[in-house]
Amino acid sequence: MRTSVYILYVIGLIVIIGSVVPALSKETGNDFERVKHERSWWNRMHPKGESPETQLAYAESLKASGSIKSAMKEYCALVYKWPESSQAPVAQLNYAQLLEQRGKLKKAFDEYQFLIETYPGFFPFQEALERQYNIADKIAGQRRYFLLFKYEAPEEAIPLFEKMIQNGLQWKRSSELQFRIARLYEKTGQYDLAIDSYALYHQRYPMGPLAEQAFFGQAKCYYLYAKKHSNAADLRENAVVTLRGFLDWYPNSDMASQARRYLQELEMESAALLYEQAQVYLNATRNADGKKEVKQCLIGAKISFQRLIYEFPDSRWSDTARARIRQVDERVERLK
Repeated sequence: MRTSVYILYVIGLIVIIGSVVPALSKETGNDFERVKHERSWWNRMHPKGESPETQLAYAESLKASGSIKSAMKEYCALVYKWPESSQAPVAQLNYAQLLEQRGKLKKAFDEYQFLIETYPGFFPFQEALERQYNIADKIAGQRRYFLLFKYEAPEEAIPLFEKMIQNGLQWKRSSELQFRIARLYEKTGQYDLAIDSYALYHQRYPMGPLAEQAFFGQAKCYYLYAKKHSNAADLRENAVVTLRGFLDWYPNSDMASQARRYLQELEMESAALLYEQAQVYLNATRNADGKKEVKQCLIGAKISFQRLIYEFPDSRWSDTARARIRQVDERVERLK
């Protein structure tokens, strides 16, 4: 009985120690909080070397002999045991590279990210960003399989692209990545997110090589978003304003003709809605209660006709609207 109680006591003590040590390490700011992965108390890394120098040399020898998994373990052990040593970023970079070589793309990306965040200035920064770019590019075009079906999920690369932009806002590929994010949102029908992403490109890189395409992409997505929600007048108005803005900025663009077609279509729809709105006011006069209410309906109709003429002077309803306004004025005059 005493033996059983003693065993339970030991197990309980071990569990408590395992949960308390990480907490204490965070409070005291020791090496544990520098390690990217919290490990269970029974799976701590035990490096074979007595120092970071000998440990790195040992890991390198394993890598050279083809013992890749063992080398990865020893690189990781070095970073865990001596996170502030000059050998730690070297080991971390090698660990990420070996993960990438083995096809562990997402994990490799995360390990490069840990390297960038933890050891700035102690590794070839451009190389790490290029490695992340290649990984994200592969993930964006990677084919996946579910049962007998083959599919692609390029949107899974979006968080990776965003992380890379944060790593280097002025990096040579950052503007390209911002544009690709917008394109991926557009291709997947997430037009609201595509609009924001295209706008962010134009805000960050107004003189970038894809600024014209980004502005058009924003206008196009506003158009598609408005068509998707045909009853949302504010979306249609935003689309009209953005398309006009694009044509003002790039009147000679190769995409200008398409923008004009989008704009004409939306303007015709908006003009038609204003005309219908005016007709609703006119029809309401039939059931109006008294001259005052009839006059209010007529004024409402006139305002809608006037907006149509002012906002869409070239629409096919403009001339009709002018004639209707004259008729409305005559009816208002008779009510006096």
